[in-house]
Amino acid sequence: MNTSESKSPLNTIREKIPMVKLFLAPVIWGGALSAGRIVSAELPAFTTSCIRFFIASLFMVPALYLKEKHFPKPTRREFLWIFLLSLVGVVFFNALLFTSLKTITAVRSSVMLAFTPAIVAVIARFLFKEKITPLIAIGIVLATLGAVLTITNGDIKTVISNGLAIGDIFMLGAVVAWAAYSIIIKLAMSRLSAITLLAYGSVMGVIILIPLTLLEGAWSVVPHLSPAAIWSLVFLSLGAAGLAYLWYYEGIKHVGSSKASIFLNVEPVAAILIGVILLGEELTLIVSIGAILVIGGLFLTNYRPKDRLPKP
Repeated sequence: MNTSESKSPLNTIREKIPMVKLFLAPVIWGGALSAGRIVSAELPAFTTSCIRFFIASLFMVPALYLKEKHFPKPTRREFLWIFLLSLVGVVFFNALLFTSLKTITAVRSSVMLAFTPAIVAVIARFLFKEKITPLIAIGIVLATLGAVLTITNGDIKTVISNGLAIGDIFMLGAVVAWAAYSIIIKLAMSRLSAITLLAYGSVMGVIILIPLTLLEGAWSVVPHLSPAAIWSLVFLSLGAAGLAYLWYYEGIKHVGSSKASIFLNVEPVAAILIGVILLGEELTLIVSIGAILVIGGLFLTNYRPKDRLPKP
């Protein structure tokens, strides 16, 4: 055997690390919904978001310096991108998410959030003229049906008569905000690295959120948070807003964005399982069917066929 062609066990393990990170990142994001449900019962949305991204900044800013060996200086145009990302992805999305989690379950919210890629695909079609293949179109239809089933609990007539519950409205707002963030970050990454956008975006988000937290007047509650809420905040900050993003972008660097996007299918599954196991939430038949449709639609929306090998 040619020794140059053989691989040591250590090298094999190193090659698999990016794949492990790609798997764990959406698992962490899935767990963030249960953590958010715990925190939202004790803290209002802006204060929760501010603490979350302040802690995340303490992690992301040193990580940026270690990776780039300096702090990049954004141009005026790039600064506007960072501000927009912070406003949409840090402030709007988190405020809507944590407000909704006060009244709807992590299981239900996970199914609704999994609908986001379908919205992104539609927006990208109009903004970037990206092609919607038959598979993606089927995925969008399935995800839409699943989201409608989940939101209405299978009783569309009652929802039409009485309107959506306030928690569902906030969660739909969070879905739209995250879809917008996904589009904006795609544009911004053509000018700045992902780690730069994440670090500066977190700091900018905190600056925007501080005056909003004063309107809530909830800082006096923070010293009296329960241990569960404190640990959930740490998980939301260092795990979901920090480590998971770094791992996911590291994975993209190693395997490419198309392969990496397939791992996002793990997120709603993890969120549902964690919500059921950790919080004891009920997984109803209607939500189960909705989840299957949305996750199936998510897979088709993110699916990219393998490149064909050139003919000999």
